[in-house]
Amino acid sequence: MNNFSLKNNNYIDIINDFRNLIDFINYNDVLIEKMFHILKKHFNFEIAGIFFNSPDIYGINTLNLLIKNKNNNVQSIEENFFNHMSEFKQIIKTKSNIIQMKVNDYNDKNLENELIVPFLFQNKLLGGICIISENEILKTDISTYNFLINELLSIFKLKYLYSEQIFKSSVDGLTGLYNRHQFDINLNQEFNRSKRYKTPFTLAMIDIDHFKNINDTYGHQFGDFVLKEISKIIQNTFRKTDVVFRYGGEEITIIMPETTSQNAILPLEKLRDKISKHKFNNQNVTISIGVADFNSDINTSDDILKKADEMLYSAKEHGRNQVKVFLPSSH
Repeated sequence: MNNFSLKNNNYIDIINDFRNLIDFINYNDVLIEKMFHILKKHFNFEIAGIFFNSPDIYGINTLNLLIKNKNNNVQSIEENFFNHMSEFKQIIKTKSNIIQMKVNDYNDKNLENELIVPFLFQNKLLGGICIISENEILKTDISTYNFLINELLSIFKLKYLYSEQIFKSSVDGLTGLYNRHQFDINLNQEFNRSKRYKTPFTLAMIDIDHFKNINDTYGHQFGDFVLKEISKIIQNTFRKTDVVFRYGGEEITIIMPETTSQNAILPLEKLRDKISKHKFNNQNVTISIGVADFNSDINTSDDILKKADEMLYSAKEHGRNQVKVFLPSSH
């Protein structure tokens, strides 16, 4: 029987291969390409996958796949891989990035043997690899295998640390929500996606009522507490696919993909009611919400932001503690 095994390589070659990767930690596509090149040098496989985890629990988890046969069931590979990864991290959104190898004499093979390796450090999932082959895994060269895995772990550590620094720059330090800069990026991305695929999305703008009075009466420390508590309530109320941002000051925004404004009203009303009944150290706090979705009157991402802001202003003008929804002219 053939063996799924490490190719013959000495330790110096392995060290040199991985040391050369360090300069590409912040160049994702180049790093992945070079890592696949290393895996091809050291393993015999039909399919290989590389996954770099992000500190962002709401980010898309991407399995980069190098395959020899386009007929392979990629969806099944992706699901199986992330089922293994979900033992170490809550996996919300996944996708595959496929790179196909050119093999002229390739025949369909029975790929029964699979190796999935998660990389962990201090109880954090750094990422993982998968190797799929028709051949049986070889146990005799375990020392070389372990050496290779340790070198891979070093690369995954560096990649995670770099991603962590990038992630921290996109998060508001007080609330833990994404910051204004990240909101601008996500809003443009969601707008372009909706425009291209003709799918809905809704933007909600939330403002804490009389927040200046809260700060003036009870102090800024209490105001910070209120802002953090409301941020937690919002995150615990909405779907994991809905993304929450601190827009600025006491304003919070929510981007809700695949959602019309009419479908957004119920969860937003529930949020408003939940906060109005919540006791903030025995104090009552309310919020006002303005809502707009991608529709015929929206031509740019700035348009939907403007409409949601107008609805927020209307909610405040009409007494606060309410939800106002923009209706397009066709209604």
